[in-house]
Amino acid sequence: NNQQALLTMKKLTVSVLTYLTSTSIIPKSVQSLAMPTSMESPDLGVPNLRNWAVVGDVLNEQKPAFRVCQRLEEYGRTVYRVSPYNTRKKKETNIIVYPSLEEIPDDITIDAVNLIISPRIGTTVLESMAKKNIQYAFIQPGADGGGVLSRADELGITVQQGCVLVTPLPEL
Repeated sequence: NNQQALLTMKKLTVSVLTYLTSTSIIPKSVQSLAMPTSMESPDLGVPNLRNWAVVGDVLNEQKPAFRVCQRLEEYGRTVYRVSPYNTRKKKETNIIVYPSLEEIPDDITIDAVNLIISPRIGTTVLESMAKKNIQYAFIQPGADGGGVLSRADELGITVQQGCVLVTPLPEL
């Protein structure tokens, strides 16, 4: 019964996304990632996104950004933590936290950025993404306001909205 309800919900989501896409309510940069690629296993829409930067309160175990980092790593992703809030190295685990995307060395390729921050910081992060030629952003609920989505569209960054903690991740 739960599986049937989940499938019904997925079909409804696809119907709504199809309508929104056809009426141009969803910006073009979002359309390619908005639709699940499979009814059984929706994913981020882009295969082989291995190297992620998570921007948020990544050291605070009580915050979702911390759990997003853990989940991505559990699914085989390499995660670079970026925190405008806390830039110290976590002593007990030796985790490096960058104060901004620009501080991640240029020899490291970032495939996607997960925004889990205030929208007032989000547009600055998007501009940094464009400078570093990072094309994909996964924007968590709450981080998508304040012009973030329109700025991503202007910069040509492909966006998917949702929560990495609940969205099925594709195998690498």
